Amino acid sequence: ESRYAVTVAGSGLIEANTRNIAVGSFLSGIVAEVPVNEGDEVTKGQPLFVQDSREAEADVATAEQQRLAAVAEVAEAEALLADRLDQLRRREKLERGFVLSEDAWARLRFAVDAGRAAVAAAKARVEVAAAEEQAAKVTLDRLTVRAPVDGRILKVNIRPGEFIAAGPSETPAVLMGGERPLHVRVQVDENDIWRLSQGAPAEAVVRGNRDIRFPLAFVRIEPYVLAKRSLTGDIAERVDTRVLELVYSFDPDGLPVYIGQQVDVFIEAGETAPGG
Repeated sequence: ESRYAVTVAGSGLIEANTRNIAVGSFLSGIVAEVPVNEGDEVTKGQPLFVQDSREAEADVATAEQQRLAAVAEVAEAEALLADRLDQLRRREKLERGFVLSEDAWARLRFAVDAGRAAVAAAKARVEVAAAEEQAAKVTLDRLTVRAPVDGRILKVNIRPGEFIAAGPSETPAVLMGGERPLHVRVQVDENDIWRLSQGAPAEAVVRGNRDIRFPLAFVRIEPYVLAKRSLTGDIAERVDTRVLELVYSFDPDGLPVYIGQQVDVFIEAGETAPGG
């Protein structure tokens, strides 16, 4: 069935070259808009869905007013300090102790120091208010969930008016991934791992039509043997098998294949261990 004389066969699953990305929400809320549909091509940063932002917009407006009020406090404190400094300079021109008592002189100096402290405190409040305003804007921005990469929309599981919870979910709000090229994730039985060669070529065969086959380009071996998760449905299939996963790539143009589809993969292999 394969063009190679000796092969290692494995079950392959077509996936996006970015892996299939399950896009969720950072915040819980009501979905206001979903501007994408299944099959749409999107670019990195493009909005995928938007949550109700009225409360967040109000928080931004409030934070902005608080920052402006803090800026006004700085101006007021600086004006008061300027007045006290002017009084101090005027008094310094006079002979200390003759026109102004030592106690009055000390009080004037203390007033200037207090004015400087008031300005510093007011400026600190501006920084705090500015940080709070920025945080409110970040929260508002997070209500628009954007594509993390260039790719195609595979599945949309939300609609306007629905509630979406923050955090991971078994059913992602949007499933997407890059598809130029596509990847095939192949699981090879642990009993055949020793027959694999790094970078060995392979070909995939479409299930349901053995005449549709296409070459695969080696991408990487994921060097961790794990329990088998993808079952083929064969009644003789063991579920306690451990497998090694290999990733191959191919150009999907002109091929009747889709992400999530299973294919049979044949990897060129030797009858003896590499180097043996």
